[in-house]
Amino acid sequence: MISIIIPVYNVKLYLDNCIQSVIQQSYTDFECILVDDGSTDGSSEICDQWAEKDNRIIIVHQPNGGVSSARNKGLEQAKGEYICFIDSDDWVDVDYLSAMINNLKEKETDLIICGLTQEFKDGNCIDYIPQQSLNFELGCNHTNYFVMLNEQNLLYGPIVKLYKNNIIQHHQILFDPQVSYGEDLLFNYQYLEYAHTIACINESHYHYRILGSGTLSSKFRPKQFDTDYQQWKILQSFYQRHHLWSSTAQTYLYKRLWGILYDGIFLYPRLQNKKISYLRTILAIPEIKKLKDFTQCFSCSNWIKQSILYRLYPIFYIYFSIIAKR
Repeated sequence: MISIIIPVYNVKLYLDNCIQSVIQQSYTDFECILVDDGSTDGSSEICDQWAEKDNRIIIVHQPNGGVSSARNKGLEQAKGEYICFIDSDDWVDVDYLSAMINNLKEKETDLIICGLTQEFKDGNCIDYIPQQSLNFELGCNHTNYFVMLNEQNLLYGPIVKLYKNNIIQHHQILFDPQVSYGEDLLFNYQYLEYAHTIACINESHYHYRILGSGTLSSKFRPKQFDTDYQQWKILQSFYQRHHLWSSTAQTYLYKRLWGILYDGIFLYPRLQNKKISYLRTILAIPEIKKLKDFTQCFSCSNWIKQSILYRLYPIFYIYFSIIAKR
């Protein structure tokens, strides 16, 4: 049986569509756990109404504690052999579960990943799909496959995946309620510590609704650099410990680090307390020495790259001071 966990918080406009797509699945051996996280817009009542219609739907009402708390509550209630997460403003195709469970019948694996389709309000969509269907073991011989999943952003959230519940329960893997940004990535990499095999399906059966601009930059996070950099080090450590530290992996990770540095520096004008020590701290990280080998991986003005490589934080301070006076 598959336990589908759906955290619910004030999604009245989209919740019916999400639940309808679940109960219409061609694969029927599942329980659907709706965790109402203190909704105030009528979503709670919608959950209760669906529970009356289908006995596979289980409702948990709790005070608002955030999406991580809701997902953890779902894991606590889950009785299935496998775990699947769906966001309450998204929807899935009728063959979403069967596409993943059928892969298990072919070859036992610890984690199954399929593609997703981003759905924008204007009707446009973007597909993120594994390049090919395959099963592989984590290790040096398959680094390229693992990097591919990261590059396509398919390892950063809990959606479009089928997890083994016994791995989660045995190792007490949970979402951290204290982390509000990047908690999904931390959960996945905790799980990957105990996963030996991964299966990819080069199909998209999950529709990810983009309600805002679709960019992380639309939300101001004053400590974004600290969070991104700490999580980058977690990824680096994982790659190195699991014998994935190939040239392909390093190119991917150092390109990512270039982006983290760039975003952190250009966050400076939006900070309330603008201090030059903020820029100095960013450019003090030891990995900048290694970035010199990957200058072609990231696109930005050459003066920015040179200022980063030579840790010329006063250049950025002067630049932002001039911009502010315009």
